[in-house]
Amino acid sequence: MLVGWLVMELFANISINVILGHSNTSWSSFGKGVLERIFLSVGILAGYPHVIIAFGALKIGTRLHEDKNSKISNDYFLVGNFISLLAAVIYVYSCFNFFGWG
Repeated sequence: MLVGWLVMELFANISINVILGHSNTSWSSFGKGVLERIFLSVGILAGYPHVIIAFGALKIGTRLHEDKNSKISNDYFLVGNFISLLAAVIYVYSCFNFFGWG
């Protein structure tokens, strides 16, 4: 199970960096991404799909003070969030189908 989580984290972080064109990612950014995916995965595994709505609300709330006119920044924000959500959903799907949870 832990190996699956680590593979998912590597996939998500490499995907985000390649798609968004980042060559160096800070540890704080990496840590925030890990926490996002843990939050989503644990919530969905526990049977609370509402965490997806809470995730979206928290992300938008933290984004309110930033520059809204930067199209590139907004696109990166959106793509990064979709990749985080996709990684968590794939992880939960694999837990249900390959490990017999649910």
